[in-house]
Amino acid sequence: MTKHPTLAISLIIPVHNEAGAIADTLRQAHAALTEVGCPFEIIVVDDGSTDGSVAALEESGVEAQLLRHSDNRGYGATLKTGFAAARYDWLAFVDADGSYPLSDLPRLIELTAEADMVVGERTEYDRHASYGRRLGKAILVPLANYLTGERIPDLNSGMRVVRKRLVERYWPLLPDGFSLTTTLTMAFLSAGWRVRWEPISFHKRQGRSKIRPLRDMRNFLILILRTVTYFHPLKVYLPASLIFILASIAVVVVSKTVSGRVMDITSLFLFMAGLQLLLIGVLADLVLKILGTRE
Repeated sequence: MTKHPTLAISLIIPVHNEAGAIADTLRQAHAALTEVGCPFEIIVVDDGSTDGSVAALEESGVEAQLLRHSDNRGYGATLKTGFAAARYDWLAFVDADGSYPLSDLPRLIELTAEADMVVGERTEYDRHASYGRRLGKAILVPLANYLTGERIPDLNSGMRVVRKRLVERYWPLLPDGFSLTTTLTMAFLSAGWRVRWEPISFHKRQGRSKIRPLRDMRNFLILILRTVTYFHPLKVYLPASLIFILASIAVVVVSKTVSGRVMDITSLFLFMAGLQLLLIGVLADLVLKILGTRE
């Protein structure tokens, strides 16, 4: 492993009721960052744990900055607290549940020389994921691929290294829930920043997952559409416009065939709705180009 004395890393570890895994995660994180040979800090953000996670952290013997939320605010809010407190130019973060091997972190850091964000691609994710999470992935990833125009190997991996200044650039977009990682992926790809995926192993998590598949899949879907609308509005508005316009044509054809008359009001309403969506998309795209918010 090449030493990086000029690189500096702030590692953020979000924690919510991970007493069984946090101490080992901290020891592995410290060993991995020591191997890299660069200045680093470890920031642990406790998100209102009630199971003794803080005590387990203090017993780990690893020096880390501890930040605490008085109540449970969410995964994204916990990471943002850590991001805001970070001193260094590169942010790394990883879950505290033992599912991500910290021994892979030096490889991700090594690749920052050629990327703005390096994402750990969980090659064994499907082996440990529930049916609901696999189903959500099967629905959301193809949509994200289409909207960004890129193939996304791992949409919401919780282990990555990213430039702090770029995270700060998209701060208003970052949600407080689990979809923060998805937001970063979509924003970076949509804006054209260099994203690199590096295969990592993945283990069955210790403790109980906090993800609720139906609710979180809905949030992920909304997030994907919102983020891409921010960068490429026509990719959302144009298909929606075509659906309404084609529906108006279908109403004309079906009504003429079945009843012998044309449903003028319904078809006109659908056509005008489609036309308005198209014009909104074109206007939004023009505004983005003028303001340069994609840069």
